[in-house]
Amino acid sequence: MKQIHLSAASWDCPRAAHQALKSALSFPDYYGHNLDALHDCLTELKDIELIIEDIGVPAEKMPDKWPGFMTVFFLATQENPHLNIEIISGQSDYGQ
Repeated sequence: MKQIHLSAASWDCPRAAHQALKSALSFPDYYGHNLDALHDCLTELKDIELIIEDIGVPAEKMPDKWPGFMTVFFLATQENPHLNIEIISGQSDYGQ
């Protein structure tokens, strides 16, 4: 499995989170920057281990939106056996 490390430290709005995920995971240009599109793209990935650190920032900056991201992460890993997502609340050593 290919490991991809992301820091969520700069994810202060949904757009920032979607853009970082799109870039890191090479989502297509037509990616819709919404939770449905995120789910669709995550369930199509093959052999990816996504490690997202610093989730305290998006949890604090977008408390009404972040639970939706977490739900999509959970559901995508349930539906896609080729995807593993690890969520870490502490500070990252990987940057963005």
